[in-house]
Amino acid sequence: MAEPKTEDAGFPAVEYVQRIATFLEEVSAWCGEHGLAVERGAVTLNEELMARYDAPSLYIKKDGASLARIMPVGSKIVGAHGRVDLIGRVARHALLFYAGKIPAFSTQALAGGKTGVSPSTSMRSGVDRDGWYWIEALVRRPKRIDESLFLDLLTDVSDYEFY
Repeated sequence: MAEPKTEDAGFPAVEYVQRIATFLEEVSAWCGEHGLAVERGAVTLNEELMARYDAPSLYIKKDGASLARIMPVGSKIVGAHGRVDLIGRVARHALLFYAGKIPAFSTQALAGGKTGVSPSTSMRSGVDRDGWYWIEALVRRPKRIDESLFLDLLTDVSDYEFY
């Protein structure tokens, strides 16, 4: 397959495409260890204020039957540095890329003529390094994608049991 075209899309797209490619290599290895086949593809993205560019995608199969696919969504995502979706016949999960520690924030209050500053609070607890994360719906806490979590998410979207 030809290399995705990102040369005219700008720096965020090039970096995003590289992040996806690295993640898909990892996912391909995990799938191979569990007897799943993968097929690579590409999707053309057209983000606002950017030139069109191609980003890699991945199809996950078992005995020729499609279980799920990982599709790029975009490099410009509010609160993250990119998103891909894990899509199966049963469900869909958004996977977000966070770079390093998420910036912390503090608040200022004026009371009785004095200004006070609250301690810094991380905007996303649980993000401690660069990587792809899934945010659990109930407690809204990011979890870094590893092999075990990926297989759980793949089971959820495809209804295919690995164990």
